[in-house]
Amino acid sequence: MELTALCQGIRLQEEARWAALDFWRETDRDRLTPALDLLRHMDTEAQGRALLKDLLGEDRRQYKLLACMLSCGADLYSWYGERGIPDQIYFATMGCFPRFLEECRQITGVPAFDRGWWTARQISGTLFRLGELEYELRTGDGGPWISIHIPSDAALTPDRCGRSLDWARSFFADRFPAWAGRPYLCRSWLLAPELRELLPPESRILAFQRRFRLEGTETGDREYMRWIFRRDPAASLADLPEDTTLQRNLKRRLLEGGGLSVGRGVLA
Repeated sequence: MELTALCQGIRLQEEARWAALDFWRETDRDRLTPALDLLRHMDTEAQGRALLKDLLGEDRRQYKLLACMLSCGADLYSWYGERGIPDQIYFATMGCFPRFLEECRQITGVPAFDRGWWTARQISGTLFRLGELEYELRTGDGGPWISIHIPSDAALTPDRCGRSLDWARSFFADRFPAWAGRPYLCRSWLLAPELRELLPPESRILAFQRRFRLEGTETGDREYMRWIFRRDPAASLADLPEDTTLQRNLKRRLLEGGGLSVGRGVLA
């Protein structure tokens, strides 16, 4: 797939689209090839990003890195086709790029590509968006197993989550049989036990949480600030918005010295 077609297919924001396409047209792509080859595989992607940082030079909003990631994503289109994976899944998966740009704009006020450390999953063919949820094929830590991720634009209604999970089970059994029947794990603030004190019983988040058997929690990670308040983890607590029940209750908890853990659970 051409890079232009991918940008159009995922409705990449205009500023980022033109910056990425202009860079890609004007750059010497051959010099980037060794870094891009490393970028396409999860076990070498960190090396690829480090090499690209040296090759790309100044990249204030990371649009050059975005162009490199998108190019790898465009090349992966034929890999999807060879495995009979439909365009619907391909474009939904690659839709992470405009979503991440918008999240950055909401949190910082400036659109930029700040998620280069994450998107190797999409461009390496190890993460797929199936409906509301994303699923990552993992092999470490006693794997293989499947990691569930919750995109910021997911509608966590019980029916939509149920459809996504059913889709995942059939998808992996059909396309990646080595992962058929493997456990589904989730690590997220959405599984934090403290949420039971902050949300009403009929909450969609709690309904999602009840699908999992909690195996442990971790403290000290304040990344939930980005997703609940759309603020940097270091933001002033007094300035946090109070537009939702969760925001109001969690803000009060934080001001009183409490926090929110990250839960680790297995899909029941």
